[in-house]
Amino acid sequence: MKLKTIWFFTMLLCSVMSIGQNTIKGTVSDSKKEPLIGVNVIVKGTKIGTVSDGNGNYSINVSNKQAEIEFSYLGFTTKLVKVGENTTINVVLESSDNKLDEIVVVGFAAIKKSDLTSSIATVKGKELKTMTVGNASESLQGKAAGIQVVNSGGPGSVPKVFIRGISTINLSTDPLYVVDGIPMGTNINFLNTNEIESMEILKDASASAIYGSRASNGVILITTKRGKSGAIKFNLDTSYGVQLMKNPYNMANAEEYATIFNTAAVQSGFPAEFGDPASYRGKSTDWWNAGIKERAAVSNVSFGLQGGTDTHTFAVSLNFYKQDSFYEKGGWEKFTSRISSDYKFTKKVSAGFSLNPRYESWGNPGNWADFDRIDPITPIYKPADQLTGTENEYSIYARSPTYVWNPIAAVKRFNSKNKQYSLASNGYIQLSPVKGLIIRSQGSYEINSTISDNFNPDFIIDVAHESLLINNISRSTNLTRSWSLQNTATYSNTFAQKHNVSLMVGNTAEEYNGANLSGTRSKLPNNSDELRELNAGTLNPQTSGTSYTNSIVSYLSRLTYNFDNKYYLTATYRRDGSSKFLANNKWASFPSASFAWKASNESFMSKYSDVLSDLKFRVGWGKVGNQNLPASVYLSKLGQNYYTFGDLVVNTTYPSAVPNKDIKWETVEDLNAGIDFGFFQNKLTGTVEFYTKTTENMLFQKSYPNYSGYPNDARIWSNVGSMKAQGLEFSLSYKNKVGDFNYGANLNFTKSNVKMTKLSVDNEQLFGNGERTLTVENDEPGYFYGYKADGLFQNNVELNAHTNNSGDLLQPYAKAGDVRFVDVNGDGVLNADDRTKIGSPWAKYTVGLNLNCSYKRFDFIANIYSSIGNDIVNQNKDELYNALSRTNKISGLSDLAWHGEGTSNSVPRLSQTDNNQNFSKFSSYYVEDGSFARLKNIQLGYTIENKLGFDKIRCSVSGQNLLTITKYSGVEPEVGGDVLGFGFGGWNYPVQKTVLFGLNLTF
Repeated sequence: MKLKTIWFFTMLLCSVMSIGQNTIKGTVSDSKKEPLIGVNVIVKGTKIGTVSDGNGNYSINVSNKQAEIEFSYLGFTTKLVKVGENTTINVVLESSDNKLDEIVVVGFAAIKKSDLTSSIATVKGKELKTMTVGNASESLQGKAAGIQVVNSGGPGSVPKVFIRGISTINLSTDPLYVVDGIPMGTNINFLNTNEIESMEILKDASASAIYGSRASNGVILITTKRGKSGAIKFNLDTSYGVQLMKNPYNMANAEEYATIFNTAAVQSGFPAEFGDPASYRGKSTDWWNAGIKERAAVSNVSFGLQGGTDTHTFAVSLNFYKQDSFYEKGGWEKFTSRISSDYKFTKKVSAGFSLNPRYESWGNPGNWADFDRIDPITPIYKPADQLTGTENEYSIYARSPTYVWNPIAAVKRFNSKNKQYSLASNGYIQLSPVKGLIIRSQGSYEINSTISDNFNPDFIIDVAHESLLINNISRSTNLTRSWSLQNTATYSNTFAQKHNVSLMVGNTAEEYNGANLSGTRSKLPNNSDELRELNAGTLNPQTSGTSYTNSIVSYLSRLTYNFDNKYYLTATYRRDGSSKFLANNKWASFPSASFAWKASNESFMSKYSDVLSDLKFRVGWGKVGNQNLPASVYLSKLGQNYYTFGDLVVNTTYPSAVPNKDIKWETVEDLNAGIDFGFFQNKLTGTVEFYTKTTENMLFQKSYPNYSGYPNDARIWSNVGSMKAQGLEFSLSYKNKVGDFNYGANLNFTKSNVKMTKLSVDNEQLFGNGERTLTVENDEPGYFYGYKADGLFQNNVELNAHTNNSGDLLQPYAKAGDVRFVDVNGDGVLNADDRTKIGSPWAKYTVGLNLNCSYKRFDFIANIYSSIGNDIVNQNKDELYNALSRTNKISGLSDLAWHGEGTSNSVPRLSQTDNNQNFSKFSSYYVEDGSFARLKNIQLGYTIENKLGFDKIRCSVSGQNLLTITKYSGVEPEVGGDVLGFGFGGWNYPVQKTVLFGLNLTF
């Protein structure tokens, strides 16, 4: 009886409870009607909650009609809905546009942007993929303050990226790229922009010190897209366009060429070389149009899918990118794939992996300049009366008296190709044994195999000057392997509701191995494709090969603390041991600390919150290192060469590198201070930062003294001194919405300067680029060093007035129309001692402006980038204006060059002698203002949703590099180079104007 009574009342209670429970169902989506996955759905004031599934659907039980349901999602405004009589509640969440809630990757961790204490810039993947580029770092240009990107238009070229300028003068200045937690070197050609979720640029040492000896040039953290729970989503993203190759110069035709050289000969006291120039009218060879295509295709196709369940998510992406050459041969293409899978076995155990197989091939003739340099009188092919019928297909071309090899023939002979096969793998396992503790192990392995083939056919165009009598073939292979292992343990907790603490400790190990082998042979039986193998060569077999191994072991830790979300502290410590140094200098420590005060969270600031919505002050300090020098610099090395002894040619070895057993780490100490602010609910946000960084024990490869007995080209790695860089950065962003019209703008500005503060010897001079740059203490490194030009002599009076105190002519061989050089030191003699600083290759300011807007289905973006205050050496002036060389000249040179008093003060007279060394002296005549502003990208898009069986269809048209404003008269104002040879412009491959059409399908 008692059991029946208990059973009765239990069932009655359950019935009452079930009557009081209401099940609410619905869908959560964004303003574009896209379902939101993982939205937190909670009954306010209770612990009852759920999350939306892969289709944005949810279901939750509420106790009564008065209950309120709260919907919250990162990046969206939280919404509270009263249940009432509803059983179905569909919710649309509006984007909060609050960047302070974004999660930022900081190296071995991820935190809210609002909690940052260091200088970190974030660029989202959707911003990067608005451009069609082969290397994702090219899209960074102008997107963030403190980042300078120097691009090159050549197929397969790698942009030069500087984070807060330079910090070394002889080693690589490229930043470290870390992809999904794994260091991947300094080139991300292997990565497809569509795979990138975000890029975080660690700009100061307090942010990058966790990467220790790899971080002196800054660190770029790349997070790729992973799977998301829910129904499988497919995405196809394609773009196709053309690059436009326009001749950068208007070159002289045959008649004008003859006129220029006749004038130069006569003015030099020689008879005219050509008869009547008019006889060449209409007989010019148009080399450019014969060998250079005006348009070259560029295409990009990406296909991806994402999906999964609550316990297993996955993502797959495939990409094909192709950039055609402007020649009939060459180009660049790559296939990349990324496969990732993540598993959540229990609440405490998760794991995942990713695979990144890829294939890349490239090769380009690279002689496009010769199509302008060769004279316009020489025909492409030999006249019929010069052919004997015995010539092979490579010997039927004409020779130019300019000694510029026939460019059409050179492209015909081009047979060089590089192929790379790579596989990168990355896996992790993560444990959460107790609340707040995360233990994570992550490992990676990567293998790359590069094969380079080259064949040079035999030919005779001119037996003395343009020929190869015996063909040859070569092949080189390079195999690199690397692995890494990272183990970290992180504990996070909140004490007394206001003390938020996180402590991470860990260690890493990395090893890099490489081996290369090359072989050459000559005299193949013929030039046919079938015989282009090493074994077909019958003469001069040669082989060479090397291998290397280097490794690094690290121990690291990070402490983060904030009190009541007002006062923040971050401290890191890393200790690295490198195989590149001997025991006495093998280990180095890299500490950092940063502090922040979130003033806007103070109670006394609440009355200003309607206007000033965010205000934070930051200061950070840290040390990072640089060990990016060759392995085993503490060992002697032998070089190989051929020497003639009598009638014998002997293969010999000689000392090529001198050991330095005391070589030690190059270190960079950095101090950063910044202010972050936001107004009007963060519609207007910005950052102002000032930094200073000092490089100590700078690594430099110096020539060994001749008196030592070592050969002249023997080198020794040394720690040579220190360098200091300072800069100011400012960024400002604004976003707003008026009805269906959304608009935004971002402006970023960087001012920087750098100087050498100490060299290894007092008054030491470090020359570069054939003594055309100089580095000394208390001045910027690698400045242009030469003679100072002071216009042209206009008449004999000016010639005779250019004397020393004794009345001797400073330039006795000069004539009217020649360059006047300045006696800088005033000693009355014009010689090498008068060389001085004549320009700087380093930009004083860089500016980026990024605009975007959308109206209903239309969207528009524009990106503008500017570099201001740098100079460029225009080396092409020598060939374009100097009649001493036989190459073709710029059209109109007869009028541009000095031809009488007052006719020119910038282009010297035409001459075939150059006794005054107008062109052979490196002077400020070559230096031009290199500032430029460029419309980097402009795009218009149109989106259709839920039509034709697709969730979304987006079509776009865009233009890249369509407009460049500059005073520089050379080929291209984006000029790179190493630190001691930076800023030398010439026939560098121009950045191309590109017009593209895009189609994106989501289903």
